[in-house]
Amino acid sequence: MCDNQALISKSNTMKRNIPACILLFLLLVAFNSCSVNKGILSQRKADLQHSKDEASNCFVKKEDGTVIHYETLKLVTGFLKTPYLLADGKTKIYSSEIIAYQTEDYYAISEVKFAYEGHPSKLAVETLPGFAVRLAKGKINIYSRKYSVGKVAADEYFLQEGKGLIYAYSPELMDNLIRKHPEALKFYNTYKEKLPLTKDLKNTAFIYNNAHMVSKR
Repeated sequence: MCDNQALISKSNTMKRNIPACILLFLLLVAFNSCSVNKGILSQRKADLQHSKDEASNCFVKKEDGTVIHYETLKLVTGFLKTPYLLADGKTKIYSSEIIAYQTEDYYAISEVKFAYEGHPSKLAVETLPGFAVRLAKGKINIYSRKYSVGKVAADEYFLQEGKGLIYAYSPELMDNLIRKHPEALKFYNTYKEKLPLTKDLKNTAFIYNNAHMVSKR
């Protein structure tokens, strides 16, 4: 009888502990997921900062080439509100008025400057709708633009050689742009199936844009 009571007591204790174990497991998974996401966002922010125009802080560029500088420039979005930039806390600037802009965090360019527009984009997740942020800057520029895939936002990438035309990314285009740089070409083709596309493109561009630094190693 005592043995049965001990078994029942042990069984009840295990039942009480199982939900706690599951909860702990879920909390650990959530924590690790948040840590990974936080790391990715932190790295993206650093890439965007590094790819800004060094000589300028906040500005907008109009179609005629006019550049207007501001102390602050913030993206404003909201439910049933047309996204806009708020300059110096008072001036509203809409996407149709400019072809490029730079905030304290990133440089962005309008899809009207793309040789091929790619997927239609009306999202204002990271930039004004229809704008792409610059992830890498130099002899080869890498841009990323958000577009909608069902209920989530996905990244579409664009490539630009120097100040030339901006084209939607394709493996063939990337191969063609870096074909004269063996180290960048080898890295890109080695890791394009192993790394996330953002990381592969960014690192390939770094090798290509900093050829003199890489060759000294």
